[in-house]
Amino acid sequence: MPAVFSSAFLVIALILAVVIGPQTRPWTWGPALLALGIAMMAALPEFLRKSKKPAEFGLLAYALLVAGWFAWRTMISPVPELGEADLMLLAATVGTFVSLRSIEGNRLAERILVWGIALLLLANVVVIGKQMSDPTFSPVFRSRASLFPSGFYAHYNEAANYLIASSLLVAAAALFGREGRVTRGIWILIAIMGAAAVYFTRSRGGILGMAVGTGVFAVAGLVVAKRAGSRWFAPALVAVPVAGLAIAMFLLYGWSGSQEARNAESGVAQVLDSNYRLYFLGIAVSCIGLHPLAGGGSRSFSWESYRFYDVGLQGPAITRKAEQVHNELLQAATDYGLIGAGLLTILLAALVVIAVIRILFSDDPRAADSGDAWRLGGLAALAGMFVQSCFSFVFHLLPGVVLLGLCLGQLSRTPGGGTRTTGAIGSKIVLSLALIASVIILIPLGWKGTRVTRILWPTHFSKIPSMSAESRIDALTDAINLWPQSTFHQERAAIFQNIAAQGTGAEADKAAADAINDNTRAAALHPHEPEIAVNLANLLSMEQRDSEAETAYERAIQLQGGMEPAFQAHLCLANHLMRKGARQFDKNDPSPALATLEVAAQQMEQSVKEMRWASPDITQPRVTVHESLGAAREANGDYPGAMAAYDFAVTLAGGNRVHYRAGILFGKMAAASWAARRPAEALAYFIEAKKRIEMTGELPTDITPSQRVEYLTYLDQTITFLKGAKIEPLPLPRP
Repeated sequence: MPAVFSSAFLVIALILAVVIGPQTRPWTWGPALLALGIAMMAALPEFLRKSKKPAEFGLLAYALLVAGWFAWRTMISPVPELGEADLMLLAATVGTFVSLRSIEGNRLAERILVWGIALLLLANVVVIGKQMSDPTFSPVFRSRASLFPSGFYAHYNEAANYLIASSLLVAAAALFGREGRVTRGIWILIAIMGAAAVYFTRSRGGILGMAVGTGVFAVAGLVVAKRAGSRWFAPALVAVPVAGLAIAMFLLYGWSGSQEARNAESGVAQVLDSNYRLYFLGIAVSCIGLHPLAGGGSRSFSWESYRFYDVGLQGPAITRKAEQVHNELLQAATDYGLIGAGLLTILLAALVVIAVIRILFSDDPRAADSGDAWRLGGLAALAGMFVQSCFSFVFHLLPGVVLLGLCLGQLSRTPGGGTRTTGAIGSKIVLSLALIASVIILIPLGWKGTRVTRILWPTHFSKIPSMSAESRIDALTDAINLWPQSTFHQERAAIFQNIAAQGTGAEADKAAADAINDNTRAAALHPHEPEIAVNLANLLSMEQRDSEAETAYERAIQLQGGMEPAFQAHLCLANHLMRKGARQFDKNDPSPALATLEVAAQQMEQSVKEMRWASPDITQPRVTVHESLGAAREANGDYPGAMAAYDFAVTLAGGNRVHYRAGILFGKMAAASWAARRPAEALAYFIEAKKRIEMTGELPTDITPSQRVEYLTYLDQTITFLKGAKIEPLPLPRP
């Protein structure tokens, strides 16, 4: 009976993970983790009654060593909340594995598990069918991240990974399990629908993963059929070329359809030419070089990668914040070092080898045991998910690690459905330690996450959301009190900042102070996030706390590395210095403003240099900063410098208006030459002034059309007078 309860709660955990928690927000995993913790507690009595073969102790001890390395590294991560998130995923994987080991051999518990996986898979297929006709349909949440069908998931890649694993697990139970024909027929039908649904997700990695997983399934299935003397082995062997052709056609047509759906070129070469993923891989290798053995800590790629970005190489792809490597093995090496990646690779390889050996040389085929189904399903599903994990971060989502735990548990299934012998004290101790440690992690965090999910559901996910600023602030405040997260502080700071921007007086001042306080707390929780530093600097700038703002901008610049297109810290600093320079301007002492605007122009050009293209956010500020610099130089008597700034500004998009500033300066230079009794030089400057004024299209904001007409009239009269005096203009001396 404990195994039945464990199986039931394991199914509930998978359902909650897929329906509520298929995202990177760790607090949404709470309900699923709580159910998984209960499943593990139910499994404990079953373990105490079971005694595994002593030969299994070495594998279990090594698995505990691997889990211990990752757990230790998560607990000393530079960003504790990211370490906590990875620890939750690790505990979920271990918990699923342990629960599955308690279920094996119990016919009713196994039946409950497979039916649970199958029905959840069917529900996803139904939702995908609905989304094919209505791409905006989302069964639970307000919206989805993609218009490609994704079932209960927000993104099609994660949906494809789920479909791969679930379809192959159910197919294995259907073809090689010990249930009745009707049950197996229903399961195989659901598995086929799930496999076909992978095509409609348009996930290229998912389609490849499904093809590979199906190939592994077919080969392993033939081995089992041959060993068991199945009557259908010979026809199946003859059909191998047809099956291979079908898999190849699925792959090629799937890729071609995926490319067409993206309005891209079709063909294998174009599918594999996914540049931004290749850039991520190269950057990951660079990150590994920083600390090759132990890694940088949980999710360290998400901030260490910034220093290696080069917009000249990566192009527009780097406007995206690359939270993950898009390759789980390299992600493990980046975050947990070559030691962690090596330990993990050896464990997975050992489990695969053990499963293959047991498939080749299994127990008596007459035994009423589903071991072949479990091992074959786990092997094929793991192969498919591993391929998909080379293209996406599928194991950084809760459903992915639950499915991973299922696969690992199935691969390690003991012969004979869990043959019981005496003397396996070591195995029992290892499994009990893993179970207790995982429960200690899962139950408190699951309960906390469940409470936070309940609090934030109306404002974050509800179909009819609570959108008022007050309700969102209240919800985030309650969530922070339960579980402080940098993202919660960032969200609340953004609301306060909006109130400050729209309000006036004491209310606006308080909202600005609250926003600064929240960003400061967010920075303390996640000191490596450039976005937090930029937001804090912008708020300090808005409050005219110049020294603090500039310190925050400098920190943001250091944190963002080459990611100016994503965070624009140089641009934000330039805009801040422009505002500061305008406040500093004093006609009696314009030198402080000039010094500030010189730095502003430098920061603006640094932003352009690191972006390598004209962002819409930078077009007008870039013109304005050089226009303002020219005015400051002009006020300080540096006419050549001022003209250089104006001449540069007019070459920029939207800089035509600066011709007017240059024309006025030429007029001043003409008046100075006339006063110095150099009429020929003055005439040349007057002519150039008129030319520049006439070249002006859109006028500067402080100039009216009537002022332009008046000034042009003055220039015409002066030029006419000088030419009437028989004065010939000198060649214009360039300043």
